[in-house]
Amino acid sequence: MRTFFRPLILSAFLLVLSSADHPMHLASHELRVGPKRIDWTLRIFTDDLEDAINARNKSGKVRLESPEGRAMAERYLIETLKVNRGKRPVPLHFDQYRYQPNTVEFQFHVDGGLPLVVSDQILHEFFQDQQNVYFVRSPKGRIDALSSRASPVVTLTNKQ
Repeated sequence: MRTFFRPLILSAFLLVLSSADHPMHLASHELRVGPKRIDWTLRIFTDDLEDAINARNKSGKVRLESPEGRAMAERYLIETLKVNRGKRPVPLHFDQYRYQPNTVEFQFHVDGGLPLVVSDQILHEFFQDQQNVYFVRSPKGRIDALSSRASPVVTLTNKQ
């Protein structure tokens, strides 16, 4: 029961913070580890992600509800979220994109299980206080981790 409420509470927290000019910058990663793949859900404040993409985009403003905005958001994630197993890169397979005025949700997966080393630079270049929170559920237990500007690399392993 507690497992169900944590993402619900985090989503409510993101919604409350995003209803005003939010005082902090936060992204949440929820990973569900299976025997052959890891299902990954990432939630980011819409305005923060638009600001980051628009700062890189020299041809004008992009809105994330448009197909072009979705493509640019996925490209931004591929550039700023690097996943490795050892020294070998692990590709992200995008499954779903959900735009909401307050948050954007990406669902994707990676093949295989743990361990993973994640270099998470999402929004760190734009916001000093950006925190990317990880909630990992695996058959061997739960892992919680944090990526920040000062410490962007997260090691996810069952041996924690």
